[in-house]
Amino acid sequence: AAYITNNEHPLGSKDQLDFAPGSEEYHAIHKQYHPKYRSILYDRNYYDIFILDLEGNLIYSVYKELDYATNFALNGTGQWKSSGLGDAYEAALKTPDVITVIDWKPYGPSNGALASFLSTGIKKNGTLVGVFATQLPPEAKPICSVLPSISDQQWRDAVAEAGKQRMLVQKATRVYLQVMKGVDVETNRVDFVLTVGDATASMRKTMKGYDTIPAPPTQAIANLLLDAWEQWEVLDQEMKLSLELNDVSFTVLTKVMQLSKAIDDALDAALEQYVLSAMEAQPTLHSAIWGVSQRQASLVHRMAVEALFIRLGIGVDVNTASFAESAGAFDVAHWELLEGRSASVQTSGSSLADTALLRTTDACTLNAMEDVMSKFVTMKASLQEMLASNTTASEHAAIRAAYQLGNAVSDDMATAINFYAAGSGTCILKRSATAWEVSLDELSRLPYLFNKVQSEFALVEAGLSEAWLKKAASDLTDHKGFIRTEAWDPRLVDAFLAFKEGWDSFRPTNAERLLSLQVAYITLNEHPAGSKDQLDYAPGDELYHRVHKQYHPTYRSILYERNYYDIFMLDLEGNLIYSVYKELDYATNFAANGTIDEQGKVHYGEWKDSGLGEAFEAAVRNPDIINVIDWKPYGPSYGALASFLSTGIKQYGKLVGVFCTQMPPESKPINSTQVLEQTMQTIDDRMLNFKYGKTEAHFYPPMTQTIANKLFEVSDRWDELEHIAGGPRSLESLQTMMSQSDGLTSAVVALEGVVVDQAWTAAPELQGSRIVVANEQLALLQAMCRDAVLTTQSSLGVTSKDIAASMSSFEANHKLLMEGGSVRRLAAKTDVAGISEDPVALDLMHKAEMQWLALKPVLEAIVTGSPATETALRTIVESTASAVESMDSAATYWGTTTRTTTMMTLEILAPVPFTGDWPAGQTMRLAAQLAESLINEEQQILPGYKLKHVFHDDRCDASKNSQIVLAEMSAKDTYIALGGTGCSQACAATSSVASSIKLPFLSYECSSDFDPKLSDTNTYPDLTRMGTVTTPVTDVIKNMGDNFGWSHVIIISGDRSKYKKLADERKSKFESLGFSSEYKSPVQDDFNSIQTMMSEIKESTKGK
Repeated sequence: AAYITNNEHPLGSKDQLDFAPGSEEYHAIHKQYHPKYRSILYDRNYYDIFILDLEGNLIYSVYKELDYATNFALNGTGQWKSSGLGDAYEAALKTPDVITVIDWKPYGPSNGALASFLSTGIKKNGTLVGVFATQLPPEAKPICSVLPSISDQQWRDAVAEAGKQRMLVQKATRVYLQVMKGVDVETNRVDFVLTVGDATASMRKTMKGYDTIPAPPTQAIANLLLDAWEQWEVLDQEMKLSLELNDVSFTVLTKVMQLSKAIDDALDAALEQYVLSAMEAQPTLHSAIWGVSQRQASLVHRMAVEALFIRLGIGVDVNTASFAESAGAFDVAHWELLEGRSASVQTSGSSLADTALLRTTDACTLNAMEDVMSKFVTMKASLQEMLASNTTASEHAAIRAAYQLGNAVSDDMATAINFYAAGSGTCILKRSATAWEVSLDELSRLPYLFNKVQSEFALVEAGLSEAWLKKAASDLTDHKGFIRTEAWDPRLVDAFLAFKEGWDSFRPTNAERLLSLQVAYITLNEHPAGSKDQLDYAPGDELYHRVHKQYHPTYRSILYERNYYDIFMLDLEGNLIYSVYKELDYATNFAANGTIDEQGKVHYGEWKDSGLGEAFEAAVRNPDIINVIDWKPYGPSYGALASFLSTGIKQYGKLVGVFCTQMPPESKPINSTQVLEQTMQTIDDRMLNFKYGKTEAHFYPPMTQTIANKLFEVSDRWDELEHIAGGPRSLESLQTMMSQSDGLTSAVVALEGVVVDQAWTAAPELQGSRIVVANEQLALLQAMCRDAVLTTQSSLGVTSKDIAASMSSFEANHKLLMEGGSVRRLAAKTDVAGISEDPVALDLMHKAEMQWLALKPVLEAIVTGSPATETALRTIVESTASAVESMDSAATYWGTTTRTTTMMTLEILAPVPFTGDWPAGQTMRLAAQLAESLINEEQQILPGYKLKHVFHDDRCDASKNSQIVLAEMSAKDTYIALGGTGCSQACAATSSVASSIKLPFLSYECSSDFDPKLSDTNTYPDLTRMGTVTTPVTDVIKNMGDNFGWSHVIIISGDRSKYKKLADERKSKFESLGFSSEYKSPVQDDFNSIQTMMSEIKESTKGK
């Protein structure tokens, strides 16, 4: 304290104090001799001068660093006894009559700088009484570089150990905090001791060198490692003492947080210096990749440390920001490792972030990295669940899950790191038949997408897309004028009021009107679908039929004259009381808020959220203008894009109804610029999936190196083509694009061949060649469309012969798919079999053939010399889209056999209560969809068939339920069973209907608590009910778990705010029964979210 702490001179100038105040003899002696030895130090340019007694005490030094007054005896307890000065002291004791030289190495009291010491004995009358030592000045250090002497393997091992020690420090802190949270205390205490030991050993290896790990190769690295070591010793002791005393105080935890962060920063900087030094010494080594990959393992545990500190209430704001930063850093680094990175500084690199990274193309490394990311996403979700938990049990479960996943991510990352260090990996990859099938199906669609890009580019370059957009805008203007004319015609008010009177008097309720009118004008209408408008009126003496007879011919004529697709009249309740075309929207309701019946129940129309629903609501809000609803799929028109115009119908200035028209399909805008950009994005997404995987969609990285090599060739060629497609839409660009397209197509074909061959070896049951040929049909259709457009540009060299060749290939492929045969460019073992015994395939191919026959004459006209006029090209574009859609259904059928194994679709009619007294329909639908998905994918139940639920809202209303069943059964005959129907009164009413039409009836609830008769099998012999009794569920699962060796239970619920309390109770119960348990909650009502979560659970629990 006297010569350092209380010394008023600044650090580095403590030698300026000649003596400290006080009466002690030491100060008087210091006053006598210190100026002399300070002068010697300056004269000789020593760094410091030391005098030590025979007990090892440093009784005097000039410079007064932290070694002053400490002990250097080897057998003593001094902090620096093993340092260079300690070595010098011990050497002088052994050989006091010589000058001993201690070589340069880091010296803690000198801020870890390299230091060298000279020492000799101090003798009085021949007797050794002490030791005299000097510390050489830094500039006396030999100028040398050890970098060239370090081998490639040593650099790899040094970088690996530098990353490992950083990860171990974070893991040790994490395990310590888990003990502090009371999670698996004894297990984590053991893990803590082991991890601390590993961290200490790792840090010593890098500081001193060990085996193939060199000592610090630069002073900067040595300083950083020493700084980290000194703080690690403090952190180590702090955590051990805290555990011993069970001290969870804010002060202790804050100190642990600060030390852990400081050590992590120092070790991260050391890792970066290792990498930069390796790059300087061996520029050909991929040391930057080693460094970035090593950081990933540390970030995994660092995220957990930050999350745990948040839960402990330590540095909440700082750690919340750091948690997000660490997660983002992991994600960015992951994709930079995969996709590569350009150097931002073209010098030797001032930081690791400035250095270039090569992209990853090694198949084993790509698969290892996919495993890493898949588990990282789940681990991150567990940490977020921990942060959101509000009970100790749920918090602990999330901590356990995150810890297990974190270790798994670290293990997988270690595998990837080894592959990166070696430059490639060795692995045996086994994938399911589904994975091979997805690869085949999606890869063989690429040529179609490439042709689509060229087609849309050509349409833009030729100005056709712009012309059609202008025509669409002109048609819209015309039709706005048409509807205005119709709306202002006094006859409209008369017609509307007459239809409204007929509607109101036709049946007592809207539900009865819907059912009866659809039966009269659709079901019993003898005219075929698409010509229902030919019926002037239905038989019967009701007023509605007489009104229909009076006005329908008039509005049908207007429809033909104006070329409307349909005309609609709706009352102010939203009921579609009249339409010309009589699709399934007829007589339904379009009010956004539904209608209320006499009992006060709300009823919602099936299409209320459609374009026509929007048109109705817009006209009610703005009845004096023409409201335009843009093009989007419309269910009643078989899902085709539809646009609607609407306005109010007024009588004496009062709004009485709504008049709407549906635009004709040929007025639809064709925006090729937008389609081009969307198609390019689709290809980009596919390329990412092919290269790096997307497990929830059954995409995996390349399964062999041969596939990887060919895949990256395809990707590189696409990048070149995409650059052109994204540039100026000029003829020159189109010419360049076409000249490069053959090379891209050839690369894809070569890749397809390899995948087909290897898929056959791995999964012989796959129809590899059939999948490829079916998707080739899509490419051929799009090629014909493209070439038809390109024939208008003679400079491109595309002629009618090209179209004829594609037509010939298409028909040959069609015959091959129908009758079977060999595929010349593929191996004989992948021959295509005929489909004569597959009724689903026959039906799909028949539909595809019908669309082809509609397109073929227009193409033949161009082939035989007719000009490719704008009208002809539009017909080709639209007909091609229809043919592609139809052929795509067949291609999808063959390309998804392992996911659906579909020989035939089995439809289940499922009216469920989405609204009404007991709106449980959402839950029923999601549960049914999940079960449907599992059954279709696994093919253990009903192999060879695909289940499909068709849901309707019965509003928990018996009458509505029966109407749905009757209407659907009259509209189609493909239903094989009746499901859903959760409300007891609906079950009772519909059971007799189902029995009369011989339809099996399986209810998803219908408790007998509300209607005891439902349990009477004599009264309801054909009704089967499935209940959801949950009271004994934990005991049942306990028995099943004992039977099957289960140890872990995952509880899943819908809306977390609604079900979390119940879920936590179940979780606690399972844990009391000896299970480990966790709680998950996907996005409610989002089937994709639920399916993704179930896929993740399935993957993470494999083999457990």
